[in-house]
Amino acid sequence: MSAAENRNARDHEPPRRQVSLAQLIPLVLAGLVVLAVLPVIATGYLISTDTTRRLLSERAELIVDGLENQIRNQLDPVADQLAYARQSILEGVIDPRDDQAVHDFALGLLAGTPQVEGIGILREDLSMRRWQRATRDEFIEPLDQEPVASEAFAAAQDGRNAYWAAPFISPALQDTILNHRVALEVDGEVFGVLAAVVTSRALSRYVAEISEQFGASAFILLGRDRIITSANRPVSATGADMSDLPRLAEAEDPVMAQMWDNPRPAAQTGALEHTEGHWASIDGIPYVYFYRALSGYGPEPLTVGVAMRFSDTRRERWASGIAAGLGLGLMAVAAIAAWHLGRRMTRPTAEINHALDAISALEFDRVSLPRLENSKVREWRKMARSLTDTATALSAFQTYLPRSLVRRIFNVSRGSVRSREREVTLMFADLEGFTAYSRGRDAAEVAAHLNALFGLIGPILEASGGVIDKYTGDGLLAFWGAPDPQPDHAARACRAAAEIARAIEARAREHDGPMPRLRIGLHTGPVIAGNIGFPGRIDYTLVGDTVNAAERTETALRGVEPERPAVIAVTEAVLDAGGNRDGVLVTGPRLPQAPLPAYLCAPAGGD
Repeated sequence: MSAAENRNARDHEPPRRQVSLAQLIPLVLAGLVVLAVLPVIATGYLISTDTTRRLLSERAELIVDGLENQIRNQLDPVADQLAYARQSILEGVIDPRDDQAVHDFALGLLAGTPQVEGIGILREDLSMRRWQRATRDEFIEPLDQEPVASEAFAAAQDGRNAYWAAPFISPALQDTILNHRVALEVDGEVFGVLAAVVTSRALSRYVAEISEQFGASAFILLGRDRIITSANRPVSATGADMSDLPRLAEAEDPVMAQMWDNPRPAAQTGALEHTEGHWASIDGIPYVYFYRALSGYGPEPLTVGVAMRFSDTRRERWASGIAAGLGLGLMAVAAIAAWHLGRRMTRPTAEINHALDAISALEFDRVSLPRLENSKVREWRKMARSLTDTATALSAFQTYLPRSLVRRIFNVSRGSVRSREREVTLMFADLEGFTAYSRGRDAAEVAAHLNALFGLIGPILEASGGVIDKYTGDGLLAFWGAPDPQPDHAARACRAAAEIARAIEARAREHDGPMPRLRIGLHTGPVIAGNIGFPGRIDYTLVGDTVNAAERTETALRGVEPERPAVIAVTEAVLDAGGNRDGVLVTGPRLPQAPLPAYLCAPAGGD
């Protein structure tokens, strides 16, 4: 089926019920919000039990992760600093025999590790040269009676270059001590042990913060039953055995004391990845414990974790119902917002439609979209500017083609300008003596003369309904009766010729100096009018003997009445078609050189 047939078929379709875009888009957006949110709310409610379990597990993992990270952030830099100190002595950067250099270096280590309470060097005579953070003073004290000192030096001589010693209680500090040691060597011989002391007090702050933040009881244990620190940390008494850390059973907090009394699996532990857990009833109140083992900080792994009341998880267990209610409320708000947003988004379509209607009507000066061109929405701004640019381009395009043809191409199907035989009146116009006139003149002057001439002729032709087919250098071809039928095409052509002649004569009277005169030839007859060319470049034009006869009629005026600025010749066919009704009058005899009977004419009512 051809394009014309398709268009005709569409034009004859019965009208369908149409929906405004301003109604459709808000409805679709609001509907999408509802369709997207309702399944989520329903699914979330149905799987609330599993979601609660996973949320509690993730929360437990997060808490234990935070506690582990704080411990590692406190202890790992200590090991790194001592390793750096050992390497500096091995490489000779620090001379261990230079007491002042060692003193300054030790104070630098303290400055770089604020979590360290003190640093000391255990020497071969089992005396300790140490520096405390509180005073930054240097002390030397004998430790030859302390088993810990002899064990540390023996371990260094046995090749234990760097390690965390077993935590112990310092009676002087009344605190649990975590102690990192590195062997110091010169020329392959161990001359001392560098030790850094971290108190559990430095770790207690993070334990308390996590306990307060999450409403839980955090703890750090040595192994599974000796307390390093907890939310309610007991303080060791002065003079206690240095190796005897307080046991869980001795804790004042029953939550810690009964942690392992009757452990039972917790449902939440099934989703745990790096953490263990159980629950236990403490004085009739269920508590959940989450914990993890950390190796590398002593001969036994540390156990870090939290204990929390099972009732503290009520928020998570009720989360599904709360979330469902909030979800429904938010869905209603979102649907209303989507509705209003859709209405706001479709407002510019009215302006776009107005611009498209103007383009369709070839009224390009009505295409103005300043508000949309300055819109913050990129797509609206781009569309508005594209439409404005299109209107500008089509307006320029209209200057290169006959306007009536452009309107016909826009308003009707392509088949309406297919080649067909038509009865038309043609006008050939040409400047006589133009070659001699332009010889020796500036190109700009010649072009200005032609443009001024066509500026007179063109509007007259278009006002009469004529179509300028082409410009032939210093002349032109125009016609009436195509592409739209014009029963009075001959009369229109004669009136246009008479008006052109009068305009040329008026211009000649005002012009100072010689100027080429205009010959106008008119002929009426059948032509083939339509698209001529190949698919990539088509021109709407006229072909046939009538075209040739019109051109030769204009040529027959050569030398006739040379004193007149404009001369007109019409054939009998033009006169028979009513061309002399009110446009021109026959003023001379038949032109002998014309191919068909043709006569010299003048504008009606003229001289």
